[in-house]
Amino acid sequence: MIEPKKNIKPLERVVPNCMDRIGQIVRLERNERTIPFSASHLKKILSSINPEEIVAYPNLEPFYEKLSKWLKVDREELLLTSGSDTGIRAVYEVYVKEGDEVLMFPPTYGMYSVYCDMFGGVRREVFYNEDFSLPLDKVLNAINSKTKLVAIANPNHTATVLKEPELIRIIKKARDSQALVFVDEAYFNFYEKTVVPRINEFDNLIVIRTFSKAFGIASLRIGYLVANKNIIKQLYKVKLTHEITGISARFGEYLLDHLDIMESYVQDVRAGIKYLSKEFEKLGIATPKTHTNFLFAKLPLGVDGKQIVSLLKERRFCIAGPFSITPIEGFIRVTVGPVKQMRGFISAFKLVYEQARKGRLNGEHA
Repeated sequence: MIEPKKNIKPLERVVPNCMDRIGQIVRLERNERTIPFSASHLKKILSSINPEEIVAYPNLEPFYEKLSKWLKVDREELLLTSGSDTGIRAVYEVYVKEGDEVLMFPPTYGMYSVYCDMFGGVRREVFYNEDFSLPLDKVLNAINSKTKLVAIANPNHTATVLKEPELIRIIKKARDSQALVFVDEAYFNFYEKTVVPRINEFDNLIVIRTFSKAFGIASLRIGYLVANKNIIKQLYKVKLTHEITGISARFGEYLLDHLDIMESYVQDVRAGIKYLSKEFEKLGIATPKTHTNFLFAKLPLGVDGKQIVSLLKERRFCIAGPFSITPIEGFIRVTVGPVKQMRGFISAFKLVYEQARKGRLNGEHA
C-alpha cells in the first residue's frame, strides 16, 4: 500500500439533517435562502444561457467584470472560488504550514478548524462571552510571533459583529506580528458593513464572501476572495483551472444585473426577524440581536430542545440545535424567511412548544 502524507486528516462526511427531504420540508437549519426563486426569474435566468455554453469550458471574465465593478475593486484584486470553502482552503494552503498557529473564535464556521488541522496548523481559540461579545483584549493578547493567520467571521455564527474599529485593531496587531487576517463576510448583505475598502491599506487583509446567503444560490457554489494584488497573485497559484462553472457564473451575472432580487429578499428577512422576535417574546423566549439571516432562541430551563426540534420536523419544519457550546448552549437556531413563511413556522412552533412544556410539567409532578 502506498502511504499518504502523515499530516492529512480525514474530512468527515456530513449528511445534512433535512437534505433528503428537499421540497417536502421547510429547511430553516442551514442559513440558506428559505424560499425558491420565482418561476419568472428562474425562466429568465435559464433563457439567458446559450445551449453551447453547457458543452464549452467556462469564460468567467464577464462575471469577473461585473463583480469587480459592483465591489469597486480592480479585477486583479478578486478571485472567484467554488463557494467560500474553497477560498478559505486556498488561504490555508498558500499561507499556513505545519506548526503555524491559527487564531479563531468559536462558535464559528467549522471549516476554519478543519482546514487548520488538514494543513498542520495549531489551533488557538478565544471564546465568546456569555453575552455574545468577543473579549477584544484576550484576542489582541493571543496574537503573537507564532500566529500566522487570524480567522474572523463578521458577522459571526453568534449573529453578532465586531465593529470596524475593533477589526482594525486586530488587523494592525496581526500585521505587527507578520500574521494574515481573513474576514469572512458571508452575511455581509444583512449587515452592510465591510472592510473591503481597506484591502490596500493593510497588506495582511483578505475578505471572503459567498453567493450562498443573501443571493440565495448555495447549490451553485459561488464564493470570492478580495485582497490586494500581491495576495491574490499568491492565491492564484492554487486556484482551480476553472474557478466555478460557466452556468454558475451566468446565474451570478444575472443576479448582479438584477440586484433588486437580493435586496428584496434581505428586506423580507429583516421583516421576518422582527416578526419572529416578537412572537418568541410573547412566549417568554429570549432572542439575542442578530445581524444575519438567522435568529437564536433561548429555551426556558427544563424545556427539551431536542424534542422540539424533532416534533417540528414531524410538522415539516427543520431547525438547528439545541447547541452545546458556549455561549449558545441550550439555544435553538432558526433561519429566517419572509413574514408569511414565519407565520407558518410560529404556528407549528407554538403547538410543539406547548407539548414540550406539558411534558416538562408532567415530569416534575411525577
